[in-house]
Amino acid sequence: MPYLNIVINKPVNNEALLLKAASQAVSEATGKAETYVMVSLDTQPNMIMAGTDDVLAFLDYRALGLPTDRNAFSAALCQMIADQLSIPGERIYISMTDSERQNWGWNHQTF
Repeated sequence: MPYLNIVINKPVNNEALLLKAASQAVSEATGKAETYVMVSLDTQPNMIMAGTDDVLAFLDYRALGLPTDRNAFSAALCQMIADQLSIPGERIYISMTDSERQNWGWNHQTF
């Protein structure tokens, strides 16, 4: 049920490697089994941050319940992006949404 959408304004050399690293990072940081984690990637949209189009990332995380220590979760995601893409933390925004169970569907039903 955890979903992470990664938006990056530049091309990514190895998208499959980034997606796998992100899936593992979400699983480890949340304690959720990776079998429930979904990750998507959107590259090269027109985006600027702080007035420049230098490389940046926006991460949109949604799940049924958010990690208790959101600072540690944010740090884990920022570190994964820094390790995989060399994007510094000050060029990354993360949005976290706690979804209500009745608004999340899976396997022909809602939670």
